[in-house]
Amino acid sequence: MLLQPPEGPLILGIALVDFNHLVGPRIEFSQGDIFEDEEIAKMLPFLALPDGAHLSLEDYSYFHLVPSTPNPSTIFGISCNRQIATSVLLVKDVDVTRSIVQKAVVVLASKPVFGPIRDRLGVVTRALFQQRDFSDTNILVEFGNSLEVSLRTQLTESGLYIGQRALVHVFRQKTLVMLKALILQKKIMFFGHPVERLCTYQYSLISLIPSLLQTLDDCGSPPLAARAPTLSRPNSLKTSDRKSMLTYMGLPLDLFGKDAFFQPYLPLQQLDLLKDSQSWLCGSTNTIVTQQKEIDLLINTETATLEFRNPSLERLVALTPADRKWMDEIVRDVNDAWDDAEPVKPALCFKGSDDYLRAKFEEYVSAALACVRYREFLAKGKGNNVIIAGTGELLTSWAASSKTRGFFLKGDTDSIEDFNVVWLSEFTKTNAYEVWDRSTDPMLFDIVEPRLVLLPGTCFQLCSPFLRKTSL
Repeated sequence: MLLQPPEGPLILGIALVDFNHLVGPRIEFSQGDIFEDEEIAKMLPFLALPDGAHLSLEDYSYFHLVPSTPNPSTIFGISCNRQIATSVLLVKDVDVTRSIVQKAVVVLASKPVFGPIRDRLGVVTRALFQQRDFSDTNILVEFGNSLEVSLRTQLTESGLYIGQRALVHVFRQKTLVMLKALILQKKIMFFGHPVERLCTYQYSLISLIPSLLQTLDDCGSPPLAARAPTLSRPNSLKTSDRKSMLTYMGLPLDLFGKDAFFQPYLPLQQLDLLKDSQSWLCGSTNTIVTQQKEIDLLINTETATLEFRNPSLERLVALTPADRKWMDEIVRDVNDAWDDAEPVKPALCFKGSDDYLRAKFEEYVSAALACVRYREFLAKGKGNNVIIAGTGELLTSWAASSKTRGFFLKGDTDSIEDFNVVWLSEFTKTNAYEVWDRSTDPMLFDIVEPRLVLLPGTCFQLCSPFLRKTSL
């Protein structure tokens, strides 16, 4: 599905960052007014040339920046870094004193369109290095001028998403553990090399939250929280319209709003952000960063292991038997469609594909949110001495003073156990819940069943069994 591009420019600037052995990384060339911003110019070199970049012939870094403007919004950056022997350069700067020259080509965008940009960026970077003359930047100028037009005409929803299949193939059932920790807005850090895999896994994880990837304007810094005040409870619903359904469900969750941030690659220069925030998702290649005491969950991308620095978190996000059975089906479908010889090759059928994974996790998150509401309903009924009948019965005995509807269909009270009661309870303590609570209907479980469906089926936006035959 084609996406509506932003009203303003999609591509904000192109830059060439050089690693100078005397002064460190610096911007050597730039095109775009965005680089006049002091904060952008100061931080960009450290994000574009990450620690350990010299370990790979070619690597990519994904990162976020926030300009020092009156009404800032997150800027999304992607860099491709390479190195070349000094001896083969046709033109050598006077300050080149070592045998290797390391540089990165950077693209800054107003939206996280990393997938469509990456391949083009790699081709241009390789062509620039093949020139063996970095004083000639015409290729970068032409790249910047053409990129905006090409992206606007080819911007699709699926083009935004990268690597969900690889995430599930590598982390298996632990994928759901990480997702549960993310929804609880815990302090999560990914660690490992190469940088691109480090960043891609994080973006793959957040893309399992429906539509979150398209609403990351507040994610670059803890103070940014512009989206939350704009959200309100919908007064209508069209069940055949996926966007209407997601809005009704309060999706995407506001996980990177107030006092939260997301930085796929966090340099040492931004270490203070970890201490100044209640919630974050970030990545690092530096062991100094991973030693920070604030970390709740450390995820090693090289060994696919999870280290719970916060002991209580392991219990909160523990998978239930229903969770494990559900993930077993997901992992099996992904592995059946996996090809070790071509791991980046898209799946040939829907089952086991990236689209399939997003649909399945959309089911899971929607059912879990419905379960939160259903749990609150049960608690309210108990508080008002209302007897809750058995599975599937039509209830008509709600107190006359209640503001709820006269009737609704009820799910099984045992279905709450499918999602782990302590996890559901912990979610209600988060800032994300506070925003979600005031922008969703208390009876949304009338529309989406609060139950984890373990049988094969389609996602609710494709006429799923989750949908109730109930009118608003």
